Amino acid sequence: MSDHLTAVAETTKLARVLGITDPTELDFLVDLPPAAIRAYRERVTDRLFDRDTKRLKGIAAASKIVPVALSAKMAERAFGPVLCAAVASAVEPQRAVEIAKNLSPAFLAECAVQLDPRRTADIIAAVPPTMVTDVARELLSRGDHITMGRFVHVVPEPALRAAAPVMSDPDLLRIGFLLEDKSAIDNVLHIVADRVAGIIRSAYDQNMWAEGIDLLDSIAPHNRAWIGDITAGLGGDVLDALITAVAELDAWATLLPITSAMSEHNLRLFAERPVVHDETILAAIMDAALDGGQWVNLLPLASHLPTEQLAFIATRVADQTDERLRELIDQAHTAGLWSALIPLAQALEPQARARVAERARELGLDDDAGELELLAAL
Repeated sequence: MSDHLTAVAETTKLARVLGITDPTELDFLVDLPPAAIRAYRERVTDRLFDRDTKRLKGIAAASKIVPVALSAKMAERAFGPVLCAAVASAVEPQRAVEIAKNLSPAFLAECAVQLDPRRTADIIAAVPPTMVTDVARELLSRGDHITMGRFVHVVPEPALRAAAPVMSDPDLLRIGFLLEDKSAIDNVLHIVADRVAGIIRSAYDQNMWAEGIDLLDSIAPHNRAWIGDITAGLGGDVLDALITAVAELDAWATLLPITSAMSEHNLRLFAERPVVHDETILAAIMDAALDGGQWVNLLPLASHLPTEQLAFIATRVADQTDERLRELIDQAHTAGLWSALIPLAQALEPQARARVAERARELGLDDDAGELELLAAL
């Protein structure tokens, strides 16, 4: 699921480079590895920027002997945004910023669309926060989240803080989806921490669950608990819509790590949602748990499910081979989840319970308090 959404984001950015106005024209590429699409996009960009390297360096050199105000006037009136963007990487960063200060936000926004952040990171880092805010406002007025997303990771925190207020919650969600460097998402969330609830709610209000789920997939593990609790606190309607979207996108590998980090209270709220109790949903959850490496993230949720649904999950567990049962028990032990495993084990039929007890003994954990508790419960 994550690769699919990443591929969608990459084709959206590739469409911009190729001058394609409707990114869905590139939907035939979304089954390719996202890294391959990105590599192609970067090669295309390199070809565009490198084809006139000698001439561009000459223009950059000439700009050094022309007064800043005159350079700015020539840039806006004679060169245009495409040529200015191409020349920018050859101009000394501080000089480039001084010229930019004499340009209109509208023209700077047009230049930003053409810039390659790999080549101009030093320039972007030196741009004053007020200019970043003005350009951000201009780009957002055009609905250009692609350019915003491509530069977030090279914009210093003071400038991001200054620009954040001009971005709506849906803007932030869309920009997060299109980030060039997904590791920047945690810094952005730190800056707009008081708006996270609104950002997640905008996924519900604007039917932007692909972007919302991508956000949950991109955050670092240490952010899962508080963001998961905020999500659960938005109410049953939001949770139901999220669960439905996750099911449609087969994104349980994204959501289960979030639910496992929730507080007991909020995890119980999640487990009580009727949509979770649907057997189709439970079957998909179990597929992610047993085949997708999410077993230890399922256990906290399973322990809060009603008896009937817990029995459904227990039946899937009982179908596993003895070797697989040993693996599942060992994973629960390693993760310190004996207490979450016990309700599930107790929901097994007697014969299956005996198998679980025997597999636990085979692991040689007889002096482990958790295992003793499990064996006693069985």
